[in-house]
Amino acid sequence: MKQLRCKIKGHNLSLISKQLIHIKEYECTHCHQKFTKDGYGRIVKFTRYWEKNHEFFQNHFQKQILS
Repeated sequence: MKQLRCKIKGHNLSLISKQLIHIKEYECTHCHQKFTKDGYGRIVKFTRYWEKNHEFFQNHFQKQILS
């Protein structure tokens, strides 16, 4: 029933990640699917690809801060 609601009305997203200013992760409050923004500002599903991408950027920015 929760997934049907999201299909009809759309997802109700809330911000769940505040690790870096550039990386934002969202979660639907009804179906609990995770989403993120791509390079163009579009909201996409949070897949393994995006998880690796976010880890790479986190490590890159942490190295810059420490240097």
